[in-house]
Amino acid sequence: MFDISIAELIIITMAIIIFVAPKNLPTLARTLGKVSQKIKNFFLEIKNEIDTEERFKELKSIEKEIKRRSKNN
Repeated sequence: MFDISIAELIIITMAIIIFVAPKNLPTLARTLGKVSQKIKNFFLEIKNEIDTEERFKELKSIEKEIKRRSKNN
């Protein structure tokens, strides 16, 4: 999803350690975990909605085909 190299990850980690007080690191880690979980759930919901929409379109096309065939018979 994100294209972050190991070097960039190390720089980000060092910046966090420098700018965030050590006593606040657990709180920051917990908050980042919650935010990442919410983002993951958000994208999962979007994916499920898209999948549902695709299945609905497929069912509609099947319904049209059935109606078309029943009119021809």
